[in-house]
Amino acid sequence: MEADRPKPSYQIIDGVPRCPLANPDALRRTLSFVARKDDLVQVSFPKSGTHWVQYITQLILNEGEPISSYEDFTKGAMFIEYREDAMDYTASTPLRTLCTHLPPRRETLNPEAKYIYVARNPWDVSVSLYHQVKDLSVYCFDGTFNDFLEAFLTGDLPYGDYFEHMTAGYSLRQEPNVLFVTYEELKRDKRGAILRLAHFIGERYGNMLEGDSEESRKRLELILDRSTAENMRSIMVLNLSDHPDPLVDKLLKDKNMTSKAAYEGDPKRHNFVRKAIVGGWKEHFSPEQLRCFEATIAEKTQESDIMNLWSDIRQEALQLCAPLD
Repeated sequence: MEADRPKPSYQIIDGVPRCPLANPDALRRTLSFVARKDDLVQVSFPKSGTHWVQYITQLILNEGEPISSYEDFTKGAMFIEYREDAMDYTASTPLRTLCTHLPPRRETLNPEAKYIYVARNPWDVSVSLYHQVKDLSVYCFDGTFNDFLEAFLTGDLPYGDYFEHMTAGYSLRQEPNVLFVTYEELKRDKRGAILRLAHFIGERYGNMLEGDSEESRKRLELILDRSTAENMRSIMVLNLSDHPDPLVDKLLKDKNMTSKAAYEGDPKRHNFVRKAIVGGWKEHFSPEQLRCFEATIAEKTQESDIMNLWSDIRQEALQLCAPLD
């Protein structure tokens, strides 16, 4: 490893690399956070479909009513490691919905709460996260994709090791109060995944969407349509210079954050929706990078069968990095 190779910036909290936006006191509390009865907690490694699944969740809870803006979206769910007052948060939705990028810990699970773990294949996660850290100034990253891969494969990132996070979530998938869902499943069978999510949240929500009435069919179609990347792209835009929540506004202004992608030409506006596809990784990886990636996968998942979730993608990656005869 090259000591001076560029990597995304992070802060060290109690000896561990953390997101530069995380609130140290809030994060320390989050590590021992136990959800309340009936809480709905969404856990994911960054760029795994976090906003998409949460968007669908809010549409379900609000019976298909539209989300008008990113600020409206944030009223429905709180990222608990970023705010000191998150533990006392009251959501605008019928259930208290919370989100975190911290890996799940079995010892802090409350059997009377519900947890959604969102997973995505490592090839697409690495590409999507690369674009995010290149885009947002808070990460101070101007390196290449190869530089980023070095950090990703070694876990030298603001959010830690992808593989440790995923295997932790995967190990909880059989718990009765945990729903394990993949990004690829949502892309492949969005209708089925939404119904599974709705029934998990509560039978009344599943029945609301799966009933025989015209109203049920229309509501499900509304949720399907309103949660497309095309519709979300104009909604999921974070204003980096003027946020209605004073705590968030202060955080963004203290960091003086800007976006290189500059949504609609404005560097103070960041869009969370990029391509929203499966397979975008093929435009970025070289054969040598794929070989390094595969070696790390083999090493870090040797005690788990999690990669069976993406056996088709893994096989394609192996074919692309195989030496020519």
